Amino acid sequence: DDGKKVGKQPHFVFDPPASRFEWRRHPIPAKFPGVIDHAQLKNVPHKIFLNPSTSEVLCTTTAEALAMNKFAIIPKHPSNTFFLQFTNCLSYDTLEECADKMEWALENTPTLLSEEERRKFTWKAATERLLESSIVTVKQARKRAEDSMDKTDARIAYWLSESGEKSNMIRSLFHKNGDGFGDLPLDDG
Repeated sequence: DDGKKVGKQPHFVFDPPASRFEWRRHPIPAKFPGVIDHAQLKNVPHKIFLNPSTSEVLCTTTAEALAMNKFAIIPKHPSNTFFLQFTNCLSYDTLEECADKMEWALENTPTLLSEEERRKFTWKAATERLLESSIVTVKQARKRAEDSMDKTDARIAYWLSESGEKSNMIRSLFHKNGDGFGDLPLDDG
């Protein structure tokens, strides 16, 4: 036994175009219907959302797929950790596992979200998670003060508030003092 799986093996063939010229002559076989309100997709027969990317920001689409009771097949990656708690989330480490999850999803029906899962997709629950993640304990505040990070925190907060008012955020990143805080007063007082 060489450790390889016996039986039907996944077969992947996708050779993307190497240039725009090649792309025009041999387009990717995909149909893009344009802008569609996701609410219109709720009752379509598709039951699987496959997101193989670890570099694209597709968390919103993964959340929408799960909220619409679809299977979401996603790679095990820090950006996907939140979704692993949902019943219809099928995560994988390897391409072979992805194919196995796809095959399983094709043969099964997604379950309806439980009340608890449904609640996690509400604005209220998202706001609660945001507030919880932003809380700084007294112990953490003392540690940041000991490490002089409280001054950095104040500078960043000031920079963000000023950059929004003046629309100078990007320009201030490249200010001549090179510290990344742009036009901020850098006194220690």
